[in-house]
Amino acid sequence: MTDTEALKAITTENIDLENVPVEEVFQHLKCTKEGLTSNEVQERLNLFGYNKLEEKKESKILKFLGFMWNPLSWVMEAAAIMAIGLAHGGVRLFTSFLRLHMYIGK
Repeated sequence: MTDTEALKAITTENIDLENVPVEEVFQHLKCTKEGLTSNEVQERLNLFGYNKLEEKKESKILKFLGFMWNPLSWVMEAAAIMAIGLAHGGVRLFTSFLRLHMYIGK
């Protein structure tokens, strides 16, 4: 087995590294307490890539709308709709809305 194949085997083996003695971890990862040489580092970078998480692309519109998805925002939006209704339709529109709401609620 070549060194590259041995390194690829690291990813397929299922070992809980947290519960294994340190010496076994070094053997499993094929390294020493002194660390890796520059050549070993470069080989592992080429094989495994950088140790970083993928960045998720998030829609700015969905992120903005996410700020409005909470009870306080719902109350504020309902108050704004009621204020618009009272300003343009007066009390008659508001009472019609309440009657409709009570009818639907039954």
